[in-house]
Amino acid sequence: MAFKLWAGSSASIPTGALTGAFALSVLLAACGGSGKTDAPGAVAVPQCSGASCGAQGQPPGTPVVAAKLCPDALDYSTTYTGGSGSGEYIKMQFNSATKKYQMTFVESAVPISVGQVNVTRAGLTITGDYDNPTGSFALPTAEQNRCAIVLKNGTTADGTYSVTINPQDPPMLFVGEGIIGGGIPGATIQFSGVTSLGFPIGVVPQRTFDSYPFLGFSQTVTDFTQVAGAYNEVGFRMSPEGNPAQGTDGLTTTGWAPQAVQASETLNADGTCTPDSSPNSCVLTGTPWTVRTNADGSADNVFVSRANGLAYPAAGVGVLQLLFAPSLAHGIMIVGKVNNQLVPVMIRVGYAHTDNTATGILNNALDDQLGISLLAPATKIAQTALKGGYIGANSASACGLVTTIGQSPNPIYVNGQPVYAASGTCTDGSASFNPGVNYGATLFQSPSAALLNPFTSAASSNFSLDFTQTQPGIVNVTATKPLMSGSTALYQAGDTGVMVQVGPVYGLLMNGINPTFTTNDPAHNIGKVNPFLSIGAFVE
Repeated sequence: MAFKLWAGSSASIPTGALTGAFALSVLLAACGGSGKTDAPGAVAVPQCSGASCGAQGQPPGTPVVAAKLCPDALDYSTTYTGGSGSGEYIKMQFNSATKKYQMTFVESAVPISVGQVNVTRAGLTITGDYDNPTGSFALPTAEQNRCAIVLKNGTTADGTYSVTINPQDPPMLFVGEGIIGGGIPGATIQFSGVTSLGFPIGVVPQRTFDSYPFLGFSQTVTDFTQVAGAYNEVGFRMSPEGNPAQGTDGLTTTGWAPQAVQASETLNADGTCTPDSSPNSCVLTGTPWTVRTNADGSADNVFVSRANGLAYPAAGVGVLQLLFAPSLAHGIMIVGKVNNQLVPVMIRVGYAHTDNTATGILNNALDDQLGISLLAPATKIAQTALKGGYIGANSASACGLVTTIGQSPNPIYVNGQPVYAASGTCTDGSASFNPGVNYGATLFQSPSAALLNPFTSAASSNFSLDFTQTQPGIVNVTATKPLMSGSTALYQAGDTGVMVQVGPVYGLLMNGINPTFTTNDPAHNIGKVNPFLSIGAFVE
């Protein structure tokens, strides 16, 4: 696959030229990432003119060979290890001969049924059928469709748990060489809270998610000395029960509070994290990162960090963490290796346990913030590095329309200092159910770029890029056209954000800094409560 680029602003990028360019998913890095070091150099070609040139072009009848975007066949001998926006650590396999898949939720805080939080998808394995995309989900070329997967169903071997698939917005995955991404099956979540104290605590309003964004790898690294270094982090979190800044009384929560993570930090060879002065720096590191141990005592192929004290670190202010014993919430770091480039992905696996008995109050635990982050080296990005086409999944499938009361009139105390925060709410139905938005593609034509619908190649949004980089590796972004899902703006023209790059993968975070203020002035103290995270892989 190849892109033809046009001069001019991002708004002038012809969408028709993108036919075939964006078929892939967060995952066709195998086509050759921008970080590849073995690309051939320029070749000197002798010049000719007129009849001396001889026959030009391809010989008649020579077939055009399409670039191979994914393995010729998939079977259960290849395992993809990754993480999701739902804070789930997952392993998956596929059999392209039978169109079957297997997915194991190794770690998860997603409940298997509404009305409770104690029984989750952790440890469950589902099997199911899949198809390649057709109809309105068809991608521009046959090769792209061969490498794309549309999940149809999924159930455990004993039939006690099945996922629900919305045929209008099914989970889609895109397979490349060594990398896979897109969406995994979602869930419906609701909990009425714990009433042991005479009033409900930890109420989670009902939400239905068609899918959760996912990124995984067929090869991972387990030597942390290879991972150590200075990084920029972009991430997205959700707190299911919300936080006190959502209500005017400082007590009432409305649930499903989004929280961005935009930070810089240093990961040390011993697994510790050294923060800088940025908000939420090292917010996903508790105990030093070590290789996770499986239930049978064998070494896993990911890293884990646990609570260093009572609670596991959480992003944002006013996060509800109700604990009488050390939290079982933890972090998982998956370090993929793609085209000889390391791509670190971190997830926060939340934890909640309830006991409504009269004597069971000390058995209750609430530390259920969940989410995903991408780490990218804190080194300056050349303006020529971000070019061509990428595709990926984003946070719109979890949180699209965000409502807010604005700045809360009630203070939240942080290290003894009162701050007045603003928080958003993603209610049921607020997520995007538009696959053309949830699996958006990106075309870079520095110093501008465009987001596009990968199925129609229609432009969805445009933004400008500023490569000044006062913080190395952080490219400032300004939206010049809003990103719409139907009549809902996921972000507006004029909104700002940042972009990072690690090997063949990029991360875009809009509205990543939600400021807190020490004064209560709602008319002038405006928060940014609608973060948007997109993670995509280089196509070509």
